Amino acid sequence: MSAALATLRTLLSDGGYRFVDPPILHDAAVFLDVAGEDLRRRLFLTTGPDGAQLCLRPEFTIPVCLDHLAGGDAHRIADYAYCGPVFRHRPGEPGEFLQAGVESLGRTDRITADAEILALAIEAVRVFGLAAPTVRIGDSQLFSTLLDALGVAAAWRRRLARVFGDRDRLRRTIARLSGDGDGPAPAHADFLAALEGSDHDSAHKVVEDLLAIAGIRAVGGRSAGEIADRFLEQAALRVGAGLDPRARTVIARFLDIAGTPDAAAGALKTLAADEKLALAPAIEGFERRAEGLARRGIDPDRLAFAADFGRRLDYYSGFVFEIHDPAVSDGRQIVGGGRYDRLMPLLGAKTAVPAVGFALWVDRAARAGGVA
Repeated sequence: MSAALATLRTLLSDGGYRFVDPPILHDAAVFLDVAGEDLRRRLFLTTGPDGAQLCLRPEFTIPVCLDHLAGGDAHRIADYAYCGPVFRHRPGEPGEFLQAGVESLGRTDRITADAEILALAIEAVRVFGLAAPTVRIGDSQLFSTLLDALGVAAAWRRRLARVFGDRDRLRRTIARLSGDGDGPAPAHADFLAALEGSDHDSAHKVVEDLLAIAGIRAVGGRSAGEIADRFLEQAALRVGAGLDPRARTVIARFLDIAGTPDAAAGALKTLAADEKLALAPAIEGFERRAEGLARRGIDPDRLAFAADFGRRLDYYSGFVFEIHDPAVSDGRQIVGGGRYDRLMPLLGAKTAVPAVGFALWVDRAARAGGVA
């Protein structure tokens, strides 16, 4: 294992990535606010002497980005690498494990950067002896563009975006939006009625202020902001802002698209033409990225695109990927990564910052390659 790790460090350093080691203990609020439910429920939490909720570092992307923001202009180009312990609940696996990876920030040549990151991730798993991995790719921006084209209400676009990547949760959410899960009016129905038709930002502030007055920062792993969103979503549903039958059918058809990038682009164009949807710019961007991957030496025909695939972290905003061992069918990725341009504003930057990276689960890579 030590030899493989040394080789990996050389690979990343030679690629121009500077190794950093952010703190292990963090204010839990940042992960509760921006990381997504799948990660939040896996946190190792504790309480500081002042009552603040703290957590052990569950991943590196957010800590690296926080250090980047603290070090100067958020938009400066910087390439970071890391290799160290992270801590999160993993059924059937140790809660403390090594994670290695890179974060590339500030590059505006997004297509080239995406291709270089994926190519580097493939090289990284080869260090551990996995010569022919399975590479799965997706693009959450395509899904967002589809929802816009269908005229889905803003509150529900946010809700659908948060569960994108988890097909079961997405199906249940779509059913709720379609009225399939309606039940008796909630106890707070009068409050919801007062929110109907309100300006979203103002209504959101009202709910967050009420929670702050009550001393509530998080409930069940959800931040005050997310609780506020939940109230607004319920209010939106009360005024009929759900999905009509056509939207539901189109979304289901979109989510079933899978295959090579070329085949997927053809299916997306057919869907757009059949339903008269304004998807052309997003599809063209998807095709340009596939061309960029090919220029970087990645065979597009060896990539498995799935329209319903997304990384289960809320900050991902476009191209995403996972690398798996084809000999293992448990669904656990060895590498996960992609583009997360919208993360920096959530952490305090004034505007979006181009950002892409990947994380490698060292213990899984070692098992896949038979590295002791």
